[in-house]
Amino acid sequence: MLRTIKHFLLWLGSVALGVVLLLTVVMGVSYEFTTEGSCPASAVQFGGTELEANGWCWQVPLIGGKLDKVFASPVTLTVQKLGTLYTAHPAFTLPDWYSYGPLTITDSAGNVVYEGTAAAYDEFLFPANGEYKAELTVWRLPETMTATQFEGGSTGALCQNPGLEKPAKPTGWYHYSFRFTLQASAEVELSAERVEQGGVVGLRICGMAGDTAPTVETDLGTVQCVRAADGWRAYIPAAYNASSGGHEVNVTVNGEVISRSIIVLPKDFGTVEVEPEPAASDAANTEFKNSVWPLYEQPAREKLWQGGFVCPAESYTTLVDYGQVKVENGQQGSRSNSTMLYTIPGEPCRAPAAGVVVLAKELALTGNTVVIDHGCGMRSYLYGLQTLSVSQGQTVEKGQAVGALGEELTMDYKLGSKSVNPWLLFQTGGGLFWKEN
Repeated sequence: MLRTIKHFLLWLGSVALGVVLLLTVVMGVSYEFTTEGSCPASAVQFGGTELEANGWCWQVPLIGGKLDKVFASPVTLTVQKLGTLYTAHPAFTLPDWYSYGPLTITDSAGNVVYEGTAAAYDEFLFPANGEYKAELTVWRLPETMTATQFEGGSTGALCQNPGLEKPAKPTGWYHYSFRFTLQASAEVELSAERVEQGGVVGLRICGMAGDTAPTVETDLGTVQCVRAADGWRAYIPAAYNASSGGHEVNVTVNGEVISRSIIVLPKDFGTVEVEPEPAASDAANTEFKNSVWPLYEQPAREKLWQGGFVCPAESYTTLVDYGQVKVENGQQGSRSNSTMLYTIPGEPCRAPAAGVVVLAKELALTGNTVVIDHGCGMRSYLYGLQTLSVSQGQTVEKGQAVGALGEELTMDYKLGSKSVNPWLLFQTGGGLFWKEN
C-alpha cells in the first residue's frame, strides 16, 4: 500500500514538473515571439500630417495576460517640423485605441496657450497667427485605470498585468513633439447674394485665429457679429425701404478687410386703407423713444432661437401688413414697418421664439409693450397687449404666453433698428435660418 502511494506521489510530482516545464517553454516562446510589432500603431495626425513618435512605453500582455513584456524608448528632444498650416484650427486625427491624451501648446515666447486634452482641443481657438510648439502624449489605458497607475519599465522587462480587462490588451503611450506656423485667413460666406426687400442675409465668418469679434459695415443697417461653433455669425437686414440694387458689405477680421456685395430686389407690398390716427403727445413720443430706441443699439447676445418663429396670435385677421403703403382719405402716406393684427381679446400672446425679455411695461404710445431679445441683434416688439405676464430679464421659450391679447396687436421684428418681414420668420425662410446648426 505504502509503495503504491509512493509511486503515485512520484508520478504526480513528475506531472507537475512537466506542466511547469511546459508553461516555462510556452512563456519563453511567447516572450520571444512578442515583439514591438505587437504595440498599437502610432496613428496620430495633426492638420493632415502624420506625427512621428519621439518616445513611447508599452506593456504588451503575454499568453494568459498574467505578465506583460515592456517595450520602451525614452522621450528625446527631437521636435518634428510641420511647416506652415493655413487653417485656423488644424484638427487631430486620433487612433481608435485612444483613451487619454494630455496636450500642451505654447507660442513662440513660451507662453502656454492651451493645456488640456487632445479630445477637448476641438473647443480651442488659437489667439493669433504665428509659431507654436505642441507636446502630446497619447495613452491607451483600461477604462478603470489612470496614467499614474502605469508602471512603465525598460525594454524586455516583465511586469505584472493589472488584470483590469479581459482579454488583456497593450497598455501604454506614445509621445509627440512638433512645431508649426499658423497662417490662417478668414473666410466670409453669405447665405445669398440677392435678397428681396424685407428679407435677411446670413453671414458666416470662419477660418481666422483670435477671439476678437469681426466688424461688419454696410449701409443696410447696423450688423453685430456673435460667436458660433464654426466661427462668427451675423445677420444683415434688407428692410422694406432698403434701396434696390447693389450694397457693399465690408468685413474686417484681424485688420484684413474682406468685401462682399448684396443685391436688394424691389418688392411690391401693396397698399392698405387706414383711418387717420390722432397725433400722439410729445410726452408719449419722448417716453417711447427713451424706452424703446436704446434697445436698437444694445450689444448682440448669443443666438437663442431655433427653427421658425411662431405668430404671437393664434387666431387673427391682418389689418395692416408689413411694407404696405397706408392710404388715408385717398392719399398715399408712409409705409408700415410693422404688422397690425385684429385679435381675440384675452387669448394668449405668444413669444415668437426663445429669448430674453428686455422690456415689459405700459407705454402711453403703444400700450402694454413686450420686447424679446432672441440674440444676434434680432428682437420682437409686441405692442397693444391687454395684460402682461412677464417681466424684464425673464427668459421665455417659443410659444410661451407673455401676456393677453387685446383687440389689436402690432408686431415689429427688427435686426438692430431695421424691421424685417415677419412672414418669412414664421415660414422658416431666408438667411435667419441658414446653416442654423
